[in-house]
Formats: sequence, C-alpha cells, structure tokens
Amino acid sequence: MKFRKVLAPILGTALLIPGMGMAVSAEEGSPTETSGVELRATLDSLLSEHYALAVDSMMKIYDGDEAAEAAMAALDANAADMEPVIASVYGEEGGAAFTEIFDKHNTGTDEYAMAVKEGDEAAQEEALAEIQSFVDEMGAFLGTATEGNLPEDGATAALRAHEDFVQNTFDLYVAGDYEASYTSYLEGFKQIFGAGGAISGAIAAQFPDKFTDPNTAAGDFRSTVSRIAAEHFALAQLSMAKGYNGAADFDFADWAQDQNTEEFRTAIVSIYGEDAGTQFASLWNNEHISVQSELATAQAAGNEEEIQQAQTALIETFAADLGALLSGATEERLPQEETTANIAANEQTVVDTFSQYAAGDFETSYDTYREGYTIVFAIGKGLSGAIVDQFPEKFETAVPDKMPATGLGGSANQSNTMMIWVAMSTLILLAAGTVTYRQRKQQ
Repeated sequence: MKFRKVLAPILGTALLIPGMGMAVSAEEGSPTETSGVELRATLDSLLSEHYALAVDSMMKIYDGDEAAEAAMAALDANAADMEPVIASVYGEEGGAAFTEIFDKHNTGTDEYAMAVKEGDEAAQEEALAEIQSFVDEMGAFLGTATEGNLPEDGATAALRAHEDFVQNTFDLYVAGDYEASYTSYLEGFKQIFGAGGAISGAIAAQFPDKFTDPNTAAGDFRSTVSRIAAEHFALAQLSMAKGYNGAADFDFADWAQDQNTEEFRTAIVSIYGEDAGTQFASLWNNEHISVQSELATAQAAGNEEEIQQAQTALIETFAADLGALLSGATEERLPQEETTANIAANEQTVVDTFSQYAAGDFETSYDTYREGYTIVFAIGKGLSGAIVDQFPEKFETAVPDKMPATGLGGSANQSNTMMIWVAMSTLILLAAGTVTYRQRKQQ
C-alpha cells in the first residue's frame, strides 16, 4: 500500500493516522495541541524523517545493499511531502521553489555516497559543492520567505551544521569508526528538531493570526518526547537490518539504542521518579530491545518458530505491558486498552518494515517505515498531552503580549529560538569533532 502522510495543522487535519491517536482526557486545544505546536510537530516529523532516511540511504549505497534504491525513493517521497506544507503557507510557487532546492540536496547526498563508494574524489567534490549550493539557496529561501523572521545568515549556518552531521556520520561510518559515527548520528537527530522549532517560530511570528507560539514549555516537551520516540524507531530499523546482515557496526547500532533508552528513562524519572524510570528501563530493555535483536537473529537463521515468538512478544506482550505502565503512570489519561492497541500498531510497523526488508520487498518496506514513523509522532502527541494535563504546573509559560524587538527580525522569543538552534548546532558540532565542508576541501 502506498502511504502518504496526513499533515497538520496547516493542511487542515491532525497529524494522526485515523484511529491511531492516543486518547487523552484533556480539553481540546490543550497546550500540546495549539496551532503553533501542531505546525512545529509537522516540521519535526518531516525534517527528522529526512535526516534518518538520508543517513540510512547513504549507508545502504556504500554497502551495496539492494534496498538502496528504495531508500533513495523514500527520501524523495519525504521531500515531496514537504511541498504542500510550504505551499499552504507561501503559495504554490513557494512550495515548488522549496522542492526544487530540496531535490538538489537529496541528489547531492546520494551522489556523495556513490562517489565515496567508487573512490572518485572529483565526484565527491562535485557532490559536496552541490550540497553547499543547497545550503546557500535554502538559507536565502527561508530568510526571504519568512521576511527575515528566520535570518538568512542564521538559517544558512544551521543548515550547514545539519549537512555536516549527515556527512560526518557517513564519513565516520566509512572509516569504520562506528562509535563516533553513531554519536554523530544521535547529535544530528537532536539538532534537526531545533530546526522545526526555529522555522515554525519564524512562521508563527510572520503570521500571528494563524499560528500561536510553537516554542512553549508544552511545545518543547511534546517535541522532545516525539524526538526520542522517532529516534528509537529509526535506530530500531537500522539495528535490525544490521543484525540480519551481520554488519560490522551492529553492536554500535545497539549501543546507540542504549543511549536512546537512557534518555527516555531520564525523561520519565524527571516526571515520575527513579522507581518509574527503573521499571520502564527494565521493560524496555528486556521485552523490546532484546527481542528485536532476537527477531533479527531468527530471521537471519530462517527459524520460523523463533521469528513468530519474537513477533508475538513485541506486538502482544510488550504492547500490553507498556500500555499498562503508561496508563497507570498517567492515571488513565491514556486509556489502557486504546494505548495498548496503539503501541501494538506501532510494533506491527516495526516488525513489518523489517520482515519486508528481509523478504526483499524493499519498496513496501519503506512505505511501511514511513507509516510507522508517523505513528510514533501520534504516540508522542498523546503521551506528552497526557503528562502536561497531569502536571500542568510543570509546563506553564508566561509570555508578554508584546515582545521587544531584537534586531534579528521577529519577536525576542522567536529570535532566541533561532539563536538556540544555531548555538546548539555549533556546540554539538564541536563536541562531535565534526569537520566542516570548507575544512574538508582544504584537506
């Protein structure tokens, strides 16, 4: 089945697959469901999926994986889904211009991976130049389209940082420095969510009659929960495929999942305390992460009985146990039966994406991947909404009616978000030891 996301809010619908949203016993229009936060969630979903698919496709190109072509097609489909979002704000011409620029980016990424695989240094330089052209053109587009609410220089710098994360993750992978590669991957995943906050903040500042402030405490929390969930989904698919193929970096993909689990545990501890965090980590590691590895191993061995056991454990046992945990923790703001069904639906996409990949049905596998990626954002919306409703005092945000001008265009709140995005990009790049495009050319 060809799957295409339903985008919200600017396409007039919710970012949910019908029937897949976690029901929350909160009033409509809660702090996690405002027009601005929904806009931010839409951009978070599309931009982070782009990041995950870009790294995935580059790895598969370099490895000579038969799924590489389908991975590149999924990356292009993700870009196509961005066009109506941009067009709904800036018109058909704006959407078309955005897509034309973005297509150049995807082409450069694919060509760079191919050139590295072939050892063609001249082609590598051409691809990197094409990517830099994307950075410059998209920075100019965003600066102009938002009427300076997203400053061109800042946008360009942050886009360059994003590209460095993608390329650095890939270059380290090629060099066999897998721990550094996956560290870069995780840091790049955080950075791209900053882009969603910055761009949505600029649009909200430009069109205050259409969008509320997306960068509230509740909006930040929803974005964080969705990021951790989406990062897990992307890493799970990478890890299972690596395990199935006996790849050299399998243990490091698993290590990255451990880092993700710890971040999830820490988030739970911050809300519910250490005991709840320990309970979650035990359930997550023993009934989820380890079972995914068992499924990959069983699939590689062709052991149908163990394959079925692992699938059942994920879709039925784990879903039921996590559903009970979340429902109890949120004092049934997440109804147990419905929550379990939604988690089971997510696990089904995880299992199906991997099974279809192992069967060589790569196009269907990536269609399912994209469906599953959307479901985790629905789960992030439901879980964050329940927690904000349960502890409203933790997410109160006082914003003056009129924010002073900062000289960067837009409100101080939005400009601060842009500066945080750029600063976070720079700090993470320094911590990861990322080599920029210009440094790469000098070498």
